[in-house]
Amino acid sequence: MKKNVLVFNLTPRFGMLHYSSQFCNALAENHNVSVVLADYYTGDLYNNNINLIKVKTNPNLGSFICDSLNILQHIQLLKKIKRFKPDIIHFIDNHPWYILYGKLLKKLGYTIYVTQHDPILHSGDCKGIQGKIAVLTNRVLREVSDKLIVHGENLRNDLINEYKLKSEKIIVVPHGNYNFFTRWSDGKIKPIENAFLFFGRIVEYKGIDILLQSLEFVRKEIPAFKLIIAGSGDTNSYKSLLNKYSQNIILYNQNIPDEEIYRYFEMTEFVVLPYKDATGSGVIPLAFAFSKAVIVSNVGELGSVTKEANGGHVIDDLTPKNLAIEIIKCMKDKKNTIQLGRNGREYTETKLGWKAIVNDIYFVE
Repeated sequence: MKKNVLVFNLTPRFGMLHYSSQFCNALAENHNVSVVLADYYTGDLYNNNINLIKVKTNPNLGSFICDSLNILQHIQLLKKIKRFKPDIIHFIDNHPWYILYGKLLKKLGYTIYVTQHDPILHSGDCKGIQGKIAVLTNRVLREVSDKLIVHGENLRNDLINEYKLKSEKIIVVPHGNYNFFTRWSDGKIKPIENAFLFFGRIVEYKGIDILLQSLEFVRKEIPAFKLIIAGSGDTNSYKSLLNKYSQNIILYNQNIPDEEIYRYFEMTEFVVLPYKDATGSGVIPLAFAFSKAVIVSNVGELGSVTKEANGGHVIDDLTPKNLAIEIIKCMKDKKNTIQLGRNGREYTETKLGWKAIVNDIYFVE
C-alpha cells in the first residue's frame, strides 16, 4: 500500500547525506516522499520525484541559535507537515531539533520511525555540550519511536541490553550500498603500488594513532609503500608520527567533495579502518563500491559485515603490530586482495540494495 512518508534529515552533509538520499530515492519508488532538509543542501542526489521541504538550520553556532528561535519557521514547517498528511514520519539522523519535534509529532498522533546509526555514540562524540545533546536526542527518539531501525544484530542487542527495549520494536537492516559514487569515475586512475587508504574524519576513536604506529613494522618488511590519508580533522596530535613517516604518507587534510571521492579509492589497493570503537561505517560500502578490500577492527558491525562479504581482513585484537601484519599480507598477496575487493563489490550488489532495505522496513508490521 502506497504511503505518505515524511523523512527528516537536518544534517545533509557527508555520510548522512549519502545515506539519506539513497534511502529516500529507493523509498520514493513506491511511496510519496517529502524530505525536511537543511537549506544549505544544494546538490542533486535526491531524485526529482521527492519533495524537498527546506528549513534554515545552519551548523554554524550563531546561525543555529537564531534559526532555532525562529518561531515562524517552525509554525510554517508544522503547517506543511499537516498538509502532507504523513502516514509515517521517519527521523533518519541526529539533530537537536528532534528533542522537540519528536515529542510534539508523537503527541499529535503520528507514527514515528527512527533510524539510529549510533545507538551508543562513539567515545569521541559523547564529550562536551554537543555530545550531551546528541545523547539526549537519541534517547528522546528511542522513546517516541514506533519502529527503531539499526544496522546489525549487535546493535539490536545493545538496544535491548542497554536500554531494555522490546525486540519486536527493532528492525535490523544492512547499511545500503554506495555504488552511485562510481558515476564520477572515468576509469583512468590506476592504483599506486603498495598504497592503502584511510578515509574519513580524522578523530581519535578511528585509531589513526594505531595506524601510524603500525608503519614502523610495515616499513621493516616493505620499505616502499604509501599510506593515503584523506579527510578533515585536527592532525596536531599526530604531527610527530606524520613527520617521522612523511616519505610514506600522502596527506589530504580536507573535506573531500563527492565528485572527487573516487580518486582516493581508485589510487589505492585496499582500505584500512582501525577503529577503536564503532557501530558501523559508510566507508566499508564505499570501499566495496570501488572493489577495494578492507582491513577492519572487530568492533560494532565492522567485523560481521566484512566477514559476511568475504571482503577483507578482521582484526580481533587491535594493536599496531597486528594491524601491520594484515597490511603486509594485503600488499604481498595482491591476487587475494583483488579478489576480496571483488567479493565486496558483489556483496553490495546482491545484499546491500536500497530497495530491499526499504521494503524490509516498510513492509514489516
